[in-house]
Amino acid sequence: MGELAAVAASAVWAAASLIFSRLGRSIGALAMNLLKCAIALVLLALTLAVWDGRIWPAQAGAWSIGLLGVSGVVGLTIGDTAFFQALSRIGAGRTLLLTALTPAITAVLAWPEIMGWGLGEPITGRMLLGMTLTMGGVAWVIAERNPDGDADTSDDLRAAGITWALLSALCQALANVLTKAGGAEVSALDISIVRLVFGVGGLAVVLGATSRLVETVEPMRQPRKAALLVVATFIGTYLGIWLSMAGLRYTEFTGIASTLSSTSPIFVLPLAYLFEDEYISVRAVAGAVLAVIGIGVLSVSWDALFALF
Repeated sequence: MGELAAVAASAVWAAASLIFSRLGRSIGALAMNLLKCAIALVLLALTLAVWDGRIWPAQAGAWSIGLLGVSGVVGLTIGDTAFFQALSRIGAGRTLLLTALTPAITAVLAWPEIMGWGLGEPITGRMLLGMTLTMGGVAWVIAERNPDGDADTSDDLRAAGITWALLSALCQALANVLTKAGGAEVSALDISIVRLVFGVGGLAVVLGATSRLVETVEPMRQPRKAALLVVATFIGTYLGIWLSMAGLRYTEFTGIASTLSSTSPIFVLPLAYLFEDEYISVRAVAGAVLAVIGIGVLSVSWDALFALF
């Protein structure tokens, strides 16, 4: 169930990314990040209120809230900000390739258990094979969709971009582990709300410190932009975060959940072909097939598979 939710999170984010990419040309990255997170938080809180008559986790203790809160700040505030900083310096192709390290870093961080701290999740041969196939296929697709590379940049700018991208990968991996540790006793919906509360708060502090908080709400005064932002947020952030948290919550190993949640570039291929008239090469299709095989290795129960024969 968790594996299916993680893959579904990648699929809905791929659909929303086409809208976000267009909005990003006229809305600043940090502003768009804050707006989408804030809108998603309101939608998730309303969902919880209708579903269970409350807007905040009732069963989560202070330790759990603390871990999830730190996860929100590390992943949504610092990690996403670092990702956008990398995008502006080295472009989408190189940034996505570097942040494809997130699942591997997640698996490594989830492995140790020292003095009672850590998840103590083993790294099995099946995990290594599945993660290698999946992320190798994803990296191949990303590289193929950017065959000419990104615009040339200076050495200093490139080094800064690489640093930001690696920081983003590390933050997202750490956030995954913190979410897994803190969300063991609460639902995926509760996890999403807590992380977004702290993440939105962190983003508001960053934008407030740079005196850009007021201008952030400007796009919401333009009906067309506001409508597109709400639609993209509902698909990619509201559903995407909820599903990805369910993936982390209910998948046995955090590294597997992170890998399956990082396959959006595979789902972007057919969508870009249908809606953006983008050419898809044989090599890109081969990369997608490789990633799907890796997903199968990570998700399919071998006992259930052998029982069919």
